[in-house]
Amino acid sequence: MRNLDRRGFLMSAGPAIAASRLSANDRLRVAVIGLRGRGRELIEGFHQLAGQNVEVAALCDVDQSVLAQRAADFEKLAGRKAPTFGDMRQVLDDKSIDAVGFATPNHWHSLGAIWACQAGKDVYVEKPGSHNLFEGRKLMEAARKYKRIVQHGTQNRSSPNIV
Repeated sequence: MRNLDRRGFLMSAGPAIAASRLSANDRLRVAVIGLRGRGRELIEGFHQLAGQNVEVAALCDVDQSVLAQRAADFEKLAGRKAPTFGDMRQVLDDKSIDAVGFATPNHWHSLGAIWACQAGKDVYVEKPGSHNLFEGRKLMEAARKYKRIVQHGTQNRSSPNIV
């Protein structure tokens, strides 16, 4: 991820979830759900935005060994511990978390993102956002109904160095 100032972060096509709801002094508290490959990259990417008032607020994975490893990796990276959860519903129940990044197995993307919208969280969800049109439409309906920001990631599609 490239370095961005706060305005660049807010305006970028990157994980600009929830930013429109923040004042200049607010901190965006993001949880990462699903911590393998892309999840690890989301942790690092969100952590790189710490200077723009973005905080990795929690880590969640059903695999306790992966969760423990990512928690240890995050502590080395950030110099602090992050709360850990084995069930995404615990993250969604936490009122102090503003947004979630989903890097779960694909079949959880739509449902997890819909649950997050219902819980009042903004969402960054990895590809695929859904398996079919029905799921995708339900996710869009949830985002509109609960007035949440949902961003679907496609990695290189928004990168400035990709032509």
